[in-house]
Amino acid sequence: MKHDKIPKSKKVKTLGRNLFAKFFGFDQGIDIAQDVAVLHRRNIVIKNIIFMSNILYSLIFFAVSLNSQNQSDWLVTVLFFPLTYAINKLLKTLIAQDKNDKTKQQVAMYVASFYMFLSSILVYIKVYPQDSHLETPAYTLIYYALVVISLYQDKKLLSSSFLSMLTILTMIHFVLTYNIIEMKLSIQQFFEAFITRPEFSDIVLRTVLFIVFYLVVYVIVSIGQQLQEERKKELVKRRQVQDDFSHIVSNLFSVVFSSSYTLLDAKHANQVLAIANKLAEYYNLPEEEKQDLNLYALVHLQYDEIRQVMNQEETLDEINYQKIKEKTELGAKIARRLQLAQKTEDIVRAHLEGSANETFKQNMLKIQPDIHAQIILLSDIYVTLRNVKPYKRPYSHAASMEIFTKELVEYFDYKLQERFLKYDTEIKELYNSF
Repeated sequence: MKHDKIPKSKKVKTLGRNLFAKFFGFDQGIDIAQDVAVLHRRNIVIKNIIFMSNILYSLIFFAVSLNSQNQSDWLVTVLFFPLTYAINKLLKTLIAQDKNDKTKQQVAMYVASFYMFLSSILVYIKVYPQDSHLETPAYTLIYYALVVISLYQDKKLLSSSFLSMLTILTMIHFVLTYNIIEMKLSIQQFFEAFITRPEFSDIVLRTVLFIVFYLVVYVIVSIGQQLQEERKKELVKRRQVQDDFSHIVSNLFSVVFSSSYTLLDAKHANQVLAIANKLAEYYNLPEEEKQDLNLYALVHLQYDEIRQVMNQEETLDEINYQKIKEKTELGAKIARRLQLAQKTEDIVRAHLEGSANETFKQNMLKIQPDIHAQIILLSDIYVTLRNVKPYKRPYSHAASMEIFTKELVEYFDYKLQERFLKYDTEIKELYNSF
């Protein structure tokens, strides 16, 4: 069978998504209900963003140095590399020092935030007098720094960062962008002269834009923080319900399996499987359906695989949720298979004891009436009749066939009855081979 080849473009997209999630995914590999784990992951992501930002700053410094005649600009550009390395190393140390300590993670958060807004302002101070073409991109980095800080989804941190940046920006506007020192005027004389100049409108506009930008970001952070809290509450509630459900299922499985222990006979189950497989072949069941039937015939013998579900006492988390879900689904299949085995016992016992009235028969016909279940049921009834049971002696093949033809045919599809009666000799030989 040929396997479909995955398109190269899809592989690249998948690789890209995985890499992005690894370095910039805020929920990657964490429990969102744990505040410290969330903060630790955000610190890691912000550290990676700072690393990318430092590369951008280096490129800006390099561009400034190319257009500058001052050799000291190259010195600053060269010295910037070890400085950014030291910053990233410091952040990495702070973050990794104790990922379960909230105080240390908060220290890392404030260090990263302080570095973001301070570095963006220093880049602007460096670029502005050197290259007017890069002044606007460098100024935009201040807005960029505020956005990066907002990724922490912390309103208090965002507000304090904004006030600090607004104060420093105002100073820069008067000292660097429009140098009041060179005017050699008193503060009163400066303001009287400055408010009539175009630069005053420019500073007011820049300040207003920055405040409006902050307000928009603040609203987004407020909404994001609220959604995160709601998401965390929903997760906690879901885990509580999930934990309760797990205990209920565990108790249910314990009751079902303890009462059905006699149905977990491996030899009996394998005899049923062999005859069911032969009947499926005589019935001309498709190969794929035969494989499903074979798996279902023995699924109840996998009881030990779900013991850990029955013994589960801890609250489930995101890591083992899928595993528990799979085991629970397996338990449901086992319970259905045991129901079919119990149906066999009930039918055989009722007919041998003469208590199988019309109501009983109708109730039995409602239990798993599909053809796959009928094939297993017929095989199980035959094996049960042939084997010894606490309530009956073993019957010969001829006696078993007589009981079937006189009392049990109405439980089965006509075609299945016909195949069973036609190939009864082969079925007898198959049973005797065990």
